[in-house]
Amino acid sequence: MNTDTSGGHAPARPGLGARLVTLAGPLVVVYIWILLASLMGGALPVQAEYALVNLVIVVGLQIFIGNSGVLSFGHVAFVAVGAWVFGLMVIDPVLKANLLSNAFPVLIDTQLPLGTAVVLALVGGGVFAAVVAPFLMRANGLQAGIATFALLLMVGQVLTYWTKIAPPSGQSMVGIPNVLGLQQLLFFALGTIAVSWLYQQTRSARLLRASRESLIAAPASGVNVTGHRIVAFVLSGAVAGLGGALWAETNRVVQASQLGIGFTFTLIAMLVLGGRQSLWGAVVGTITYSVLDSALQLFQGGVVLGPVIVTVPEGARLIVLGAVLVLVLLLRPEGITGGREFALRRPWDRFAARGSARAGRPESVPPGTPSAPDTAADAPLEGAARGGRTDDVPA
Repeated sequence: MNTDTSGGHAPARPGLGARLVTLAGPLVVVYIWILLASLMGGALPVQAEYALVNLVIVVGLQIFIGNSGVLSFGHVAFVAVGAWVFGLMVIDPVLKANLLSNAFPVLIDTQLPLGTAVVLALVGGGVFAAVVAPFLMRANGLQAGIATFALLLMVGQVLTYWTKIAPPSGQSMVGIPNVLGLQQLLFFALGTIAVSWLYQQTRSARLLRASRESLIAAPASGVNVTGHRIVAFVLSGAVAGLGGALWAETNRVVQASQLGIGFTFTLIAMLVLGGRQSLWGAVVGTITYSVLDSALQLFQGGVVLGPVIVTVPEGARLIVLGAVLVLVLLLRPEGITGGREFALRRPWDRFAARGSARAGRPESVPPGTPSAPDTAADAPLEGAARGGRTDDVPA
């Protein structure tokens, strides 16, 4: 039985063409954004490199938070694990012998190619997520937030004070080679977006989104909510580990204090700003935050506008970014994208939707449009597994 509360059938899953549009849109937008940054020159290409690294991590966050509806404050722990694994594997052994005098000998003597170290960082993040997931994925709401935050604090303490794997007294790991350029980082970012999109198409992801909307009904329908959360959590942790490796390579220096609650809130702000329930929201939020941050940094140094030099006071950058985030959340609680995926809608569809809204009728959207409102959360969850989409329903 596959009916909704209105008596009709649960919406059919969009066709392959419509679903591919939800992937192509973010890929094209990110490519154009980086192309413009590279053409404009100055400090923008360097800032774009950091923004691409943040994009990889934010997409990793969205894989879990967006699909499960569970807020995690601990994903930067996987970023830290990835950054640490990468740093330990690529720093010159001679430098490591001085930097990590008390470390395990195998860590001091080992040096791997950059590509191998990146893979190990990805695997390290995923394996660590797999170890802690069974203990964390049974929690919901505030409990989940506190549990994942505790994980972040514990990892930070280990990487600060355990001298078998870290420099003494929380010092920085230096000497990380920087060989990846803007094009290589763009490749990783686009690949991460594609991986996230592929996961969204799986039965496990669809059931997880359905359970997000019907957490009480899901177990009664035979859905293993914890199991599907673990799958998303492990994949998200692996992507975060990859992001940690790219962050360390771009930053050239790794210190545990850099990968703490401040960085966590910055990443979550990017995700919430764009819309946490969609991949498109993760992309839009990261780009919006990064562009605004770059502009404010530029004005902090002073910008000549005709006869006037416009300068933003020190500290005003974070105030403006915070104000923008609050304003967006007040006007668009689901983020800039409204939690919807990218879609190419015809102009007359928008007019039809406005007319339907004024008349009090449901919005009329052509079949197969990815941004069509969903009612699959009101249908049996096995219907969602067969293709009913629930990712557009507000949590």
